[in-house]
Amino acid sequence: MKTVVAKQQVPVFAEQYHANLKSAYDLLAQEKSSDAYELFTRYIEQRPDDENAYEGAIVALLQQTRWDEAQQLTEQARAACPNSVILAARQTWNWIYLSRESEAYPLVVQLLESGYRNPDWLREVVLPLRNVLICHASDPRLVASKKQKRQEQRATLLKGIQTLEHWLERYQFPIPDEPVGVRITLSMIARNEAQYLEECLKSVQGVVDEIVLVDTGSTDNTPHIAERFGAKVVHAEWRNDFAAARNIALQHATGDWILVLDADERLTPESKQAILNAARHPQFAGYYLEILNEIRDGDHFVHRVVRMFRNLPGLGWEGAIHEQITPSLVERGGRIATVAAQIRHLGYRSEVMHNRDKIQRNIEFIQRALEQEPDDLFHKFNLANTYFTAGNYEQTVYWSEQACPYLRGDEDYAAHAWSNWIAALMHLERLEEALQVGADALARGVDSPAVYYTLAQVYYRLGCYQKSLDALDAGRESAGRIRLLSPDGETLQAGSTFTGDVGVVTYKWRFAYARALRALQRYSEARALYERLLQERPNDPIILLDYGQLLSESGEPEEAERVFQQLATHEAYSLLAQQFLAKLWWEGADYARSLPYIRAIALATPDDSTWLERWLHAAQETGNWRSLVDAYELYEAQGHVVMPEMHINWGRALWQLKDYENALSHFATAIELNPHDANAFLNAGDALYQLGAYSEAADAYSAGIERDPYNAQAWFTLGNCYFRLGVYDAAKIAYEQALAVDPKHKQAQHNLELTRERIRFTAA
Repeated sequence: MKTVVAKQQVPVFAEQYHANLKSAYDLLAQEKSSDAYELFTRYIEQRPDDENAYEGAIVALLQQTRWDEAQQLTEQARAACPNSVILAARQTWNWIYLSRESEAYPLVVQLLESGYRNPDWLREVVLPLRNVLICHASDPRLVASKKQKRQEQRATLLKGIQTLEHWLERYQFPIPDEPVGVRITLSMIARNEAQYLEECLKSVQGVVDEIVLVDTGSTDNTPHIAERFGAKVVHAEWRNDFAAARNIALQHATGDWILVLDADERLTPESKQAILNAARHPQFAGYYLEILNEIRDGDHFVHRVVRMFRNLPGLGWEGAIHEQITPSLVERGGRIATVAAQIRHLGYRSEVMHNRDKIQRNIEFIQRALEQEPDDLFHKFNLANTYFTAGNYEQTVYWSEQACPYLRGDEDYAAHAWSNWIAALMHLERLEEALQVGADALARGVDSPAVYYTLAQVYYRLGCYQKSLDALDAGRESAGRIRLLSPDGETLQAGSTFTGDVGVVTYKWRFAYARALRALQRYSEARALYERLLQERPNDPIILLDYGQLLSESGEPEEAERVFQQLATHEAYSLLAQQFLAKLWWEGADYARSLPYIRAIALATPDDSTWLERWLHAAQETGNWRSLVDAYELYEAQGHVVMPEMHINWGRALWQLKDYENALSHFATAIELNPHDANAFLNAGDALYQLGAYSEAADAYSAGIERDPYNAQAWFTLGNCYFRLGVYDAAKIAYEQALAVDPKHKQAQHNLELTRERIRFTAA
């Protein structure tokens, strides 16, 4: 089934015009509105009092849905041609379809009384205005109210209805017998939606007058939940056709309007009044509502679809999947407007998609639809889009190639289709191809922030950071042209035609811009953007990670540490944050500050010897003996070979902790592994000395000196052992040897004098 674009059908009230305007009006009839507008405006420059030229220009703007500009031009035209009946009629038409009926009514009556009876105007303005007044008058709050003000308000509405009907009858314009009212039916199809249904139904309480739910085979509590909310539950066999199921629901609806929701959708609280107000404007056959497809917390994809429409005779849904009511409305000449209401859709959250196996189901549906309509571009787009959601980029590229080059470019999904194609090529590292596809999209007039944003990502991957910034700037300009952003370039506007992720002009845009600035080392500009991002999304781990790196690169380690510590509170990013924190201080040789982070990483990744070795080094450098012992224990437990010198360091750490016995065991192991290492014997001597084993300590020191006879400290400690043992002559010789090696060894000189004194005392 082909997607239907609801074009703006605008009647022309001018019946005669100057011959010079014929070509412009011909273009208008062909809906070549841009060309027509240019011709009309040129003519107005020459003849600023030509009412027909003004009306033609206004209609050209309306065909392009440029409502604000059309209204401004209408006001300008009426000021230039104050007596023009045609422009007055044009003004009333504008007001009717801007839902400004109270402004339209007095001018409509004035035109009727003046004898104006253009049949298109009667059909397009007077009859819809009459129907609007009927809907307002049938508002239950007015009908049931006993307050005098409300009663007077309703009486005024009834009088207005009577006045308009009088003129319609007088001008012999038939009043069709059509349903006009404000009752709203919620129409749903569901199967096994007990998990989501209750919240959905709660969201429309106070809005809908009737609930019709077609259950297609639930085995859970779905029908009972619906009945608890007063729903009419219709059981129907599932035939792999969404449109068929929705048409069954439509057949059982009795409301004047149909509101359509799925169980995993919720009408936002702010939208309730907008829906109630929309039901008072039957000049519209349907309304586009904004769907916020939540992908993850705070991240959503936006598209607009007709979800509220008048319950007109003969309406029907089309399409086994991605079903649409729009074709049926358009076939009946229905005008489709936009209501400022939003629906939250949870179904695109990854956990929901996985639990329902929704992706595979959709692929199978679309493939079946393609078998029946192999040339349908909308099906091909949907297949590419579904594969993209699933992360199957090869298939995304294949189906994008089958769809995008054949699109006109004005389809509401065109920009999304092209940006998916570019992004899929980027994920496949086919970056040059991605740039070519992006250039093709722009050349075809697909002017969308999504295309520019995706191109900016490709340029960033290629290291073309300035081009990335240029593409992002172009995306912002595009967002202004399509009225997604207000003129200040910051505020999102309702009613844009944009379909896609609005993040590409808000926080994602700022993040991409900041990242490119960082790559260009424009740190101060980037920092301002990161700080704004953290105001908007104060605990976003991706932003924290990138901002921390910027602060580190720009020489602000204290600030970087604060940001990385915040990042570490995210379980999924904790280890990465610790690694950046360790690196932050390690590279500056600040081992004391890096040690706790290195220790945490080593414990979390015990199989990675790099971090264990860094732990050993940092603990050794900072003299953190307890940490050093812990590091050696983990090192050995992981099966690493502990070399002799490492046993010596391990033993020295234990010695510093006064654990002399365990220290001695490591020194003994070092001696066994390398009996030629003087240091091992000398350290063993130190441990034995602290344990009071002076004789054994002397033997150890002697063995060490044998291997390193020029070690003054070793001779000194040997002298101390002999002194403790009372062998003063041997102590004297040891101290003298220490001084022979190092004449400035003050402790040896001091102890030598004490020893000589003890020898004299003993001799006496």
